[in-house]
Amino acid sequence: MIYIKEHIRCKQIEWSCDNELECIGLNVTLSPQMSFTLIGMYRPPSTKSVFFDQFNNMLRECDFGKEVILMGDFNINYEDKACRKTLKRITNTFDLTQLVKGPTRVTCCSKTQIDLVFSNKPERVTKSFNMVTGLSDHNLTLIARKLSKIRFKLSTVRKPDQLRIPKSELNYFENAINGINWNDLLSYTDVEADSEVFLSTIQATINGFLKKIKSKPGQKSTLPWLNGEIWKLMKERDYALKTALKSKLEHDRRRFTMLRNKVMKEIRQAKANFFINIIGEAKGNSKLIWENLKKLTGKDHSKTAKRLEIMVNNNLTQDAVKIAIAFNSYFIDSVKVLTQNPSTGFLGSVLVNDAQPVFIIREVSESKVNKVISSLKNSKSKDVFGLDSTFLKNYKESLIGPITKVTNTSIGLGVFPRVWKSAIITAIFKSGDPADVSNYRPISILPVVSKVVEKCVAEQLISHLNNSPFTLHSMQFGFRAKHSTETANCFLLENVKSKMDKGGVVGAVFLDLRKAFDTVNHEILITKLSKFNFSPDALRWMKSYLEGRTQCVRVSNELSPTLSYDVGVPQGSILGPLLFSLYINDLPSVCTGSEVQMYADDTVIYVHAKSKQQAAQELTTVMVQVTKWLSDSCLHLNVKKTVCMFFTKRATDATEPDVYVSGEKLQVVSDFKYLGIILDSNLSFKKHVKKVIQITKFNLANFRFIRNCLTTEVARLYFKSMILPHLTYCLTSWTQACHTTLKPIQSVYKQALKVLDRKPNSHHHCYILRKHELLSWENLVQYTDACLVFKILNGLAPPPLSTFVKQKIQTYGSRSTRSAMRGDCIVPLRKSTFSKSAFSVRASHVWNTLPSDTHNCTTYHTFTKCMKTWLKVNQICEHNP
Repeated sequence: MIYIKEHIRCKQIEWSCDNELECIGLNVTLSPQMSFTLIGMYRPPSTKSVFFDQFNNMLRECDFGKEVILMGDFNINYEDKACRKTLKRITNTFDLTQLVKGPTRVTCCSKTQIDLVFSNKPERVTKSFNMVTGLSDHNLTLIARKLSKIRFKLSTVRKPDQLRIPKSELNYFENAINGINWNDLLSYTDVEADSEVFLSTIQATINGFLKKIKSKPGQKSTLPWLNGEIWKLMKERDYALKTALKSKLEHDRRRFTMLRNKVMKEIRQAKANFFINIIGEAKGNSKLIWENLKKLTGKDHSKTAKRLEIMVNNNLTQDAVKIAIAFNSYFIDSVKVLTQNPSTGFLGSVLVNDAQPVFIIREVSESKVNKVISSLKNSKSKDVFGLDSTFLKNYKESLIGPITKVTNTSIGLGVFPRVWKSAIITAIFKSGDPADVSNYRPISILPVVSKVVEKCVAEQLISHLNNSPFTLHSMQFGFRAKHSTETANCFLLENVKSKMDKGGVVGAVFLDLRKAFDTVNHEILITKLSKFNFSPDALRWMKSYLEGRTQCVRVSNELSPTLSYDVGVPQGSILGPLLFSLYINDLPSVCTGSEVQMYADDTVIYVHAKSKQQAAQELTTVMVQVTKWLSDSCLHLNVKKTVCMFFTKRATDATEPDVYVSGEKLQVVSDFKYLGIILDSNLSFKKHVKKVIQITKFNLANFRFIRNCLTTEVARLYFKSMILPHLTYCLTSWTQACHTTLKPIQSVYKQALKVLDRKPNSHHHCYILRKHELLSWENLVQYTDACLVFKILNGLAPPPLSTFVKQKIQTYGSRSTRSAMRGDCIVPLRKSTFSKSAFSVRASHVWNTLPSDTHNCTTYHTFTKCMKTWLKVNQICEHNP
């Protein structure tokens, strides 16, 4: 029974005839803009398991596009995880949050939380109460729901004064940049002098136009999407309304109506463009979107956030200069400690093999530099000279010439200019005590011009590695064309499952290197580069590129003095990751009796054995060689973070054997996050699926909050940029989980579809799929599998994957099977159900169901288009007749 005040409008919900639950539902309307569903229910203790099916069906009948509040005596102890498991799974599916805290029924021998209140909009509940009344052995449970709607706030924060070029001066500034006669300024023989003159000339030109723009103290507060044109229209609309009310003429009323509609249209479009910019600038970062939403709703408290406070010489300080100096000293000294005793194990000269392709850094053309500048990521992060990639792109027509000539001078002389080696560091907090400098990591911003040169050289180096015998190891998946985290995870799982199908276990050690990129020894790196047939001039340029680097730290616009460092590959650089991959390229050669897989410095070493004990012994033996190689390479293993895992088909309670490294015992874990995927010892992916759901629901909550502000086009953009990437990341790997584990993911996907189309939860998703031309979850998985198969068969994926996915061979001169002529794949034979869930088995079946014209597509773009069309045509829902 629910009591409602007479003046509040409500309507009882008529449940379907098969609903035998003791419940009552009301649609409560407080105003045309504010309504919610209120459900009260009672579950007898003796209720059978059919309750949960009926409960689930009842919730499906509710409109979860609006607010739903569910309350009652469930006779399920919610504080007991085992007891609440089924109930929590169902309520999580509908995004319902339990609001009551503490036990609600207390007796002399028990304390249970059985009186519950759920809401899909918990932010609208200001407080919950759990009160002892003496009327019953059940406490009185209450919630207070606020009646005020969350609205976008008017921004009243005064912006700080800015130093920038006024809009009115931009044309004059562009003319000034275009008017610089670089031939008179640059010698093209001294790269050090030329690079300094180039940067100082640009700086001087910019400084000549910079002006301090003061914010107006009396500036009118406004929503961020309301521009001058809209304000002007709003004034015209208001004036037209006054005129119409005064004259009472029809044409005046029509003019007001026309202006009112125009204002609404412009506001909707401006608001949509505002959110498009937020989504675009976030680049998949859901936290960044949420921060912008909090500013709009008044929830952002960053304005009052505590200033950075760091412990310096045993004293807490907020002095930005002292903090910057402390950070810079720590970042430099922490690396020096690791590199005090360099090894000479890999030092030695290697002669150039003229019979094989030699890597020579060649001069570049202006068209090449133009292409490289255009490909740089948009960024407004300023380097030490106050420049960024956006500036370079905006004025590239004037700067391409001098940049090309200075680049070619650098290549010709084998010298990387000193001014291009200055990095500016920003300290980013990781976790732990915020006053401890060791809990921060450095983010490096290099001179933007240096990245142009780096990219030109990197592309030449990649071409040399791809077209010569001197190539990267096949098990290096990082920073290479056709390679990705998806292919790395896919290959690892395929290899592990194929071995486990033969019986036994797979033992793996996941290496963690301390400051791997920062501790690279330059002499050893140059020696290793010579083994890739680098010319002497190329080695001289690389040596110059690595040596003599400096850095300073920026805190609150204050810079520390610069410090130099003589080890490591530059962080934030383009060449750095590639050089590191070459540095560790020979690691697999020392891992005899085991297999190695690398993604830059993320390395896993694994063995197949009959038992865990045998696997542990073999891994301990392998790690002896790995430790020696790391020592010779001046790299340092972080034993505390290096972990071991034993992959088995079934969970066992037996004590895990130990794996030792230099006498220290490695931690044995049951799950580990490798390249964004949480791997568990049974490859059930339960924890990973749970994490994906958690992240997706966070983005879904943001989506719901702003959906009414978005046009359909922008909503699709949000769905594809903020929802799908989380659901589809490494989809080929974790969808090997069982159907029960994956079912909640399907539910979240359907919820996202309904938010996209602004439909209630009871609305069937198939109509939305057809309207927006999207794939169902099952077809999305098949599409992803088939796309990777196409890449493997057509040489667009790492070659190692072709050992698991093979096409049937057509025999000429003798009879070929129809499947071979169609281009079908060989389905690998696997003994166990566990191994049959592998990508190679599942994806081969999917590939073999495709029509032959899809098999015969010559390009990846054509294949994806044909694949989507075929899946949509054959997309059928079970409920359809």
